[in-house]
Amino acid sequence: MKNILIKKLILKNFKGIKELVIDFEKITNILGENATGKTTVFDSFCWLLFGKDSKDRKDFEIKTLGPDGEALHGLEHSVIGILDVNGEEITLQRIFTEKWTKKKGLADKVFSGHETTYYINQVPAKQKEYNEKVTNILADNTFKLLSNPLYFNSIEWKKQREILLEIIGDIDQDNVINYKKELKPLEQLLSNNTPIEDFRKKVKDQISKYSKDKESIPFRIDECNNSIVEEDFKILEDRKVIIQNGINALSKQIAAGDNSSENMKLEKELSDLKLKYNSKLVEAKENSNKPLDEFNIQISDKKYEINDLEHQIQILNRDKFDTEEAIKAAYGIRTNYIEKQKSLRDIWHKENNVIFEFDENEKFCPTCHREYEIEQLEEIRTNAQGYFEESKNNKRNSINKQGKELGEKINQLETSIKENSENLIGYEEKLSEYNSKMELLKSELEQLEKDKQSLNINNTITFTGEQELTNSINEIKGKIANFKLTDNTELANRKLNLERELENISKQLGKKDNNETLRKRIQDLQEEERTLANEIAKLEGYDFLCEEFIRTKVGLLEERINSKFKTVRFKLFKQQINGGIDECCEALIDGVPFSNANTASQINAGIEIINTLSEFYEVNAPIFIDNRESINQIVPTDSQIINLIVSKDKELKVECKEKQEVA
Repeated sequence: MKNILIKKLILKNFKGIKELVIDFEKITNILGENATGKTTVFDSFCWLLFGKDSKDRKDFEIKTLGPDGEALHGLEHSVIGILDVNGEEITLQRIFTEKWTKKKGLADKVFSGHETTYYINQVPAKQKEYNEKVTNILADNTFKLLSNPLYFNSIEWKKQREILLEIIGDIDQDNVINYKKELKPLEQLLSNNTPIEDFRKKVKDQISKYSKDKESIPFRIDECNNSIVEEDFKILEDRKVIIQNGINALSKQIAAGDNSSENMKLEKELSDLKLKYNSKLVEAKENSNKPLDEFNIQISDKKYEINDLEHQIQILNRDKFDTEEAIKAAYGIRTNYIEKQKSLRDIWHKENNVIFEFDENEKFCPTCHREYEIEQLEEIRTNAQGYFEESKNNKRNSINKQGKELGEKINQLETSIKENSENLIGYEEKLSEYNSKMELLKSELEQLEKDKQSLNINNTITFTGEQELTNSINEIKGKIANFKLTDNTELANRKLNLERELENISKQLGKKDNNETLRKRIQDLQEEERTLANEIAKLEGYDFLCEEFIRTKVGLLEERINSKFKTVRFKLFKQQINGGIDECCEALIDGVPFSNANTASQINAGIEIINTLSEFYEVNAPIFIDNRESINQIVPTDSQIINLIVSKDKELKVECKEKQEVA
């Protein structure tokens, strides 16, 4: 054990003290009013050893200041300390002086900086030699820990913990795991001697990553669900043909542009305002009328079903009307074609009944008007009859061809009429089914609303900005009610609606092949969500094991550390509300945190800590106790004590004792 004692300090021009000589004993009391220089004595000893003051500052004012607050020049600032180190007397001296040099061309010397000189046992020494000598006596960091009772608890808690672990030594991971059987799974998890801190950091990082991935899955599933189109694509394809025909027909009827865009803009604005109103209303209801939530949700869903069914009924009625119109038109065209066929048949019979008659004028030469010879005349007759028959056949063949084309068109029309008639039956059956379903839905909605009323809740639901939104909605409704369409606006709107519906149907048909892919994707996402949930649960189990490991290790460390102290106890972890733990290092005095204890308790606890540190470092160093007047008695210590006491003495007063009064 190394014992260090201060035997004497000699201050000269140090921080306002012109000259002061103090002889020290085992117990030395330095008394005086505030600002008489008690702390300066502590500063002088720290500066002598390490070039810093008692607050660990290198840059502090050493020089003596004049009345104007400026440093007095030309003075030598010096501290001499005579120490006893295990019975060996060592004298150290540090001198701080100004440097004045004479420059060429100037009569007087000028100030050019400062210099520090060092002496060991009255022998000049270089700074390196001096520092090595001081370090050999007592290192800077160790001196602060052993000389100031409040220093240990002023440093960062991690540094405190490091020092305490240095005293007791760390506990091997395997020992902690073997201490509690619940920690046995960590043997496999911490393979290759992986530090528990690194393993837990990795686990938490994986939990965070998996949790973010898992949170995103419901939204991705919703996106897939929302992208699936549940439609009868055969009906959509038939509807597409009908809509295209309707668009073509309307295009021919429209002679001028329409002004429906303004009305659409108003409808859009009204829709947005209603959406905003409903959103705020729902939010207000959630906060103020929670008992109605379940009914409101059911009623809302039921109304959505009704609205959706109404829309489907509207589409079916429109499809039914278009199909009826198509059948009616097909019948009209078919009748026209049949009439044409009948007319062609009459023409064919008339043409077939025509008989060849030889024109007598053909007997005579057109040039000389002489009658042809019999042989020549017979040839002329034969040729004329051949041309007649050929012409007659061509006419009959042309009529037959036109008749066949009409027959094919009639067959196509009859096939179309048959298919549309079958579709019409399907539409009527669907309408009957949907209307029955509509009555049931409305009945269910009515019952839900009655049940809701039976709750007898009559809260007035309001929200900030409700009146302004209502006024805006009414204003837009008024504009829509007063909106006038041009003569062909109705046609243009019908065409626009058909075009939108055609675009929507085309998109839906385009997604036909995508539906199966989306459903497969949903299954994959659901499986991924289950996998992630299992992984998170497993990792959370690992994290709990890590917490239990740390809690166990800290408990063991606390036992070891606290066994080194008589009254002071150290708390090495804090229990969190969520059951986790936070590592810390906090000294407790009779169960009270060091920072909340009174000055006397803090200093006595600090001396007890110094005793333990002194035993570990095997060094007893002088302890400076500031505000000593606030403590009646201090705990026993083998170290030299220098008490800095506030008294009514106008000048510093030194009292020495050979024996300590202990608590």
